[in-house]
Amino acid sequence: MPRVSDDVVIVGIGETPVGKLPGYQPVQIQAWAVQNALADAGLGLRDVDGLINLDPYAIPNSMFATTLSEYLGIKPTFMATVDVGGTVTGMTMLQQAVWAITSGYCEVAVVVYGENTRTGRPENTQGLFMHTLMGGEEWEEPFAVQGMVVPYALVAQRYFDQYGAGVDDLAAVATTTRAHALLNDNAQMNKPMTVQDHHNSRMISTPLRMLDCSLVSDGGGALVLTSRARARALGARPVAIRAMGMKMTHNSIAQLPDLEQFGMADAARDAYESAGMGPEDMDVAELHDAFTISVLVTLEAIGMARPGEAGAYVRSGATSLGGRCPVNTHGGLLSQAHIGGMLHLTEAVRQLRGAAGRRQVEGAKRAIVSGNGGVFSVCGVAIFEAA
Repeated sequence: MPRVSDDVVIVGIGETPVGKLPGYQPVQIQAWAVQNALADAGLGLRDVDGLINLDPYAIPNSMFATTLSEYLGIKPTFMATVDVGGTVTGMTMLQQAVWAITSGYCEVAVVVYGENTRTGRPENTQGLFMHTLMGGEEWEEPFAVQGMVVPYALVAQRYFDQYGAGVDDLAAVATTTRAHALLNDNAQMNKPMTVQDHHNSRMISTPLRMLDCSLVSDGGGALVLTSRARARALGARPVAIRAMGMKMTHNSIAQLPDLEQFGMADAARDAYESAGMGPEDMDVAELHDAFTISVLVTLEAIGMARPGEAGAYVRSGATSLGGRCPVNTHGGLLSQAHIGGMLHLTEAVRQLRGAAGRRQVEGAKRAIVSGNGGVFSVCGVAIFEAA
């Protein structure tokens, strides 16, 4: 696998408040996140000549990079709106920003996503209200396979059947993640969760209960990238992107492969190979957790746990703060907010800067981040390192 350029680093991160942001439109939320990231980097809007974003899901808007640029009052020399699915889009945007800077198309690139998914949905509706389609609806909806919860429930049931796992394995993920969110002042969920709370929560699609499902959230996140030379001049605290791996396997749920053939293992292998590292070298992990089952599958795919043993690995405390490799230290999609996985990226940077406060992983030098679009349709793994 080719290495990501050593000449481009992350120099700024920005988050908006999360949860409910009534009155804010997607373009305003993304602009807010961009300005926060630039302030963190010690830069201004006049410095931005590259912008890459993900357009809103709940209120689709084509050419959204130009919409945001015009709103910010900038005219980039490189821009793109990217969507390869869910939380893998964030690292794809980073990859494109690196390419744009190393190719000379821009010097300072911002990647951003955010929208009013919660307050922007119609009244009296629940869950993520998506106007966009994924392409397989005519083959899935006649069999009641709609949205995201049902397909992930199928994955969870397959995992249960194949490995003899159960609801306690899912609960371990949910409670660990919630414990981390309680240490994050910018988290949507701020009440403790017990295993019994998890078991008592409403069934959504067997075996997934409400507390197995990620949040519907307003909010945004952004990162700023530039050259190492520019970073030195800024006096920034840079974080390097050591490697990225990606693998696509399917789109329609009807084509969903067996668990061991999901693309996450291939993406992780390629990322480790490119970085010259392995799972034993990671200090912190920010993993896709749209549903609790995602964490179990991913821990095994990236080599943190043996097949079928991820639940026991989580219960051992290995993924908790103070454990072998803490996972989703910010609270993740399950308990901080579902901002398209962007806050997994900002949290990885924050941890490697040593700036995570009460949830800081002591001595963190390397972080692994995973994302996937659809139902493990496109899987991505990135490795960050303190620069």
